[in-house]
Amino acid sequence: MPRLERVYPNLSRPIREFSFTVDRLEVGVRLDTLLRQHYPWKSRTHFRDMLRRGEVLVGGKPAKPSYKSRRGDVIVVKRPDDPSLPEQESDEGLVFLYEDEHILAIDKPSGMASHPVGRIRHGTLINKLHARYRSDDPEKDTVPRLSHRLDLDTSGVVLVSKSRKVDALLTDVFTTRAVKKTYLALVKGVPAETTGRIEAPMGDDPDGESALHQAVRADGLPATTDWAVRRAYARHALLEARPLTGRTHQIRVHLAHIGHPIVADHLYGDPRPLMRGHALPGLALEHDGICLARLGLHAHRLELAHPVTDEPLVLESPLPVDLRAALDELETLAEGRARA
Repeated sequence: MPRLERVYPNLSRPIREFSFTVDRLEVGVRLDTLLRQHYPWKSRTHFRDMLRRGEVLVGGKPAKPSYKSRRGDVIVVKRPDDPSLPEQESDEGLVFLYEDEHILAIDKPSGMASHPVGRIRHGTLINKLHARYRSDDPEKDTVPRLSHRLDLDTSGVVLVSKSRKVDALLTDVFTTRAVKKTYLALVKGVPAETTGRIEAPMGDDPDGESALHQAVRADGLPATTDWAVRRAYARHALLEARPLTGRTHQIRVHLAHIGHPIVADHLYGDPRPLMRGHALPGLALEHDGICLARLGLHAHRLELAHPVTDEPLVLESPLPVDLRAALDELETLAEGRARA
């Protein structure tokens, strides 16, 4: 179902079940296969076991793995009881960069998922937003919708709409690329040039570790990223990256493609934390330590026209504490190397 037509459940409480309705393109598909298509992070064997335990319902009744789906079937997948789940989500930790009656912008920290997926069932950004804005009173209920998403380990600006109408307007803004995105990326190595443009088509990586894994490929969709060196260190650089297209993992893939992967990138670079020894080879073991333990990517700025008032809007997230501390550490190490 198209995103703008969905009826969003109240995520102010942890998700204890998933559901979807079979459309015309899914008619006649075995139920275990269909479940795997909707929730690819689990295997068909896993869903067969759930079906045998009666944890998947079709039209409110348990079904067999071999059941052939019919148009309009409502499939409900129950989640196992988890005593660690809270009864009510919390909006604790939300940092607001902007808010009016139509939209808001959140400064998402690294390590917070944008929405529930896989084993992450609560404490996500959308859970917290629902905890703040949803209400059982229809007159007071506000349904926040993410206008775009950031990866789990990426920090920075996330724009949110407060109504279906504004969500549709923002969808047009992002679809037509009428928004300028600026990221800051801490990468391995120092580029030979101070600025550049990467034009490399992208598509799914058949050998990737997950269904989201992307790669540069000749038959991919057009993808363009502009970049500039903001600060060079001894063996690393802070780049300003501006994606002109919106492919999944575009900045991560493109920077790795030109030989400057983002630090601590478990998909497209070195998954290990950035260490002092990486910046200053030969550093005595007792002086080594972690500079940055997470992906060195930050969604720094969004620039667009307000979807309702059409006024210019600049939403900016400052460098988070951990990334700023890593840059200070690299600066100190570079200065020490120069003195040596």
